[in-house]
Amino acid sequence: MGMQAQPDCELVVRFENFARYSNQTDILSWHGLDVDFAKALLEEANCSYKFLSLPWGRSIKMLETGEIAMMLSMSPTKQRERFAYFIGPQRNETIVFVTHKSRPYTLESYQDLLTLPAPIAIHRDAFYGPEVDVLLKNTANVEERFTVITNNKLRISMLKHGRISGFFAEKYNMLYQSENNPDYMQVEINPFVINREPVYIALSKQSVSPKIKARLEQALEKLKQTGKIKAILKKYKLD
Repeated sequence: MGMQAQPDCELVVRFENFARYSNQTDILSWHGLDVDFAKALLEEANCSYKFLSLPWGRSIKMLETGEIAMMLSMSPTKQRERFAYFIGPQRNETIVFVTHKSRPYTLESYQDLLTLPAPIAIHRDAFYGPEVDVLLKNTANVEERFTVITNNKLRISMLKHGRISGFFAEKYNMLYQSENNPDYMQVEINPFVINREPVYIALSKQSVSPKIKARLEQALEKLKQTGKIKAILKKYKLD
């Protein structure tokens, strides 16, 4: 739970745990950009909160049913707009291809992603931009090229052993992890940019009332004005 707040506003927020031991909420796992963002926003709105560590695909389903109220850094799509409000933009997101230092690959084009020795790990139901979308829809035997891996520990271990060529991830989160998290010291960020676009805060239409939505929008506006957002982005070298 966050600070004591009015009981009329309690939100369950999804976050991604990068900790080495998933049962241990060690410091690193709480130092995500999205966690800092959510805390600042909900405290500004005088709401209490609970964080749940969940894989991406599963959290989207739970956002739809209202079991979780908030997800961060989301791309609005027609399908998602049926069950979620998008407030923001929160920031710009850059998706990159992450490889192992011992196996950095040269990419000149999106087509090169199909020629790597091992598959690329992706999240279920994530959006990696229009070009990757086309590849995912039109590649024959697509699961031999792109494999869904929801667990961060498994993904980093498969990368280490060459069972995947790499994975798509958010650039600044990866920079942060590679500088601070022992599990990620051997990763290399490929210079080829997969996608860059604004991402938003998504609120479940099932569990967030229009009144609370308006309250969160006001809080977001306030964070922009007071420079709090800038300070968070600066911490992650995003400003």
